[in-house]
Amino acid sequence: ILNPESNYCFGEGGAGTWSDGKLTTKIGKNSEEVREVLKMLVEMGAPAKILTDGKPHLGTDRLVRILRTIRLELEGMGASYMFGTKVSDVIVKGEKVKGVRLEDGSMIKADVVVLAVGHSARPLYEKLLHAGLELTPKPFSAGFRAEHPQDLINSIQYGPYASKVDKGNGPIPVADYKLTATNLGSRKNSDVYSFCMCPGGQIVSTSVDPKELCINGMSFSKRSSKWANAAIVVGISPDDVIKDIGCKFKDHPMKGVYWQKEMERRAAKAGGGNLVAPVQPIHNFVSSSFCQSNVSLPGSS
Repeated sequence: ILNPESNYCFGEGGAGTWSDGKLTTKIGKNSEEVREVLKMLVEMGAPAKILTDGKPHLGTDRLVRILRTIRLELEGMGASYMFGTKVSDVIVKGEKVKGVRLEDGSMIKADVVVLAVGHSARPLYEKLLHAGLELTPKPFSAGFRAEHPQDLINSIQYGPYASKVDKGNGPIPVADYKLTATNLGSRKNSDVYSFCMCPGGQIVSTSVDPKELCINGMSFSKRSSKWANAAIVVGISPDDVIKDIGCKFKDHPMKGVYWQKEMERRAAKAGGGNLVAPVQPIHNFVSSSFCQSNVSLPGSS
């Protein structure tokens, strides 16, 4: 049963908690700012090896504990957390923010409001737009999750040494991969690439509406699952979405959000409802063919 008010997207830490917990960044692991973040995480309970690992990783189980410790630390400094509380509107007067209004009608006054609402708090985006705040559509990426046996990825990456992985208990790490294919089409943003590869992980539902379907990949700290998965995504520009949602939204700043909602509804319908994800063997997807109804699908997480 999905609770639209409390789920993987709207819990403590948001969807990032229920992810792989990778600590990689394109600005460099050894930059001063990144080192400060890593040191802070160690102070909050992360293992010290993240300071020296080439590909530091926490895992969902550790993230839950670390976030709780960070919350307690901030509360000790005077911060307040309001769980089970929903912001229904941002109050703007004279082009200045005055605070936020809660679902129960009460108001929290503030001179500065920082919104970190993720990509699925659509009603709040609508309220921001109606309040006169400027919203700008941006390019994004979307796609599907590909899942494989982790032993297969270990074998491809390590060859005769694959057995030394030992489900995350061995001397070499559970194998991962990164894929990129460029210039696959005539339009812009046609590159396809893997994202958030989760070795020894599983696929979980991150829907916020029972009539819509969205999924994510996650791993625990040992990455001991027999499955590996990765998002395979393609870049999408604000103009790419018009053919799916209609020309009436051509100049609408929330057209990407409306497209997201439409795609999640289609995915839910394709899966038959009840938050069941539609699946097919990868060779059928690549060849644009349907899997025959009498063919057994491989196992999955």
